[in-house]
Amino acid sequence: MINPALYRQWIFSLLALIFFGLFSGLSKAQVNLPDTQTYQGIAYITGGIGSEESEGLLALGKTWPLTLEFSQDHPQRPLWVADVLVKIVDQKKKLVFEAMSDGPILLLKLAPGKYEGEFSYEGKVLKRPVTVEEGKSLKQSIVWPR
Repeated sequence: MINPALYRQWIFSLLALIFFGLFSGLSKAQVNLPDTQTYQGIAYITGGIGSEESEGLLALGKTWPLTLEFSQDHPQRPLWVADVLVKIVDQKKKLVFEAMSDGPILLLKLAPGKYEGEFSYEGKVLKRPVTVEEGKSLKQSIVWPR
């Protein structure tokens, strides 16, 4: 016959191992994300190299005002690109953000407002309007033609 006290102890230990195993995995995923940087007081994270990092950034992006994804058109599906020079100007044409994206994903904590984004990849420049709304998260894909 099984001792009820030992059985409860065994179940508690098993649940504790599962719980700590799950949460230690989550903290490791967060540790692997690139560091937050700033440009003139605007926080940003750039990266997305590898599936774990890109999935982590896209999940985190749901809590940031702006997520930009960079890719180049391809017959099967767009291919993500890195080394994109990003410039963002406000409605007064003042440069408010400039940085090189280290990967295909860039998270930005821009203040609500209307902006113009200029994105340069391999000498090709694309311009896109960017509108950040209070309390919302915008994900915008920038795709260069082949």
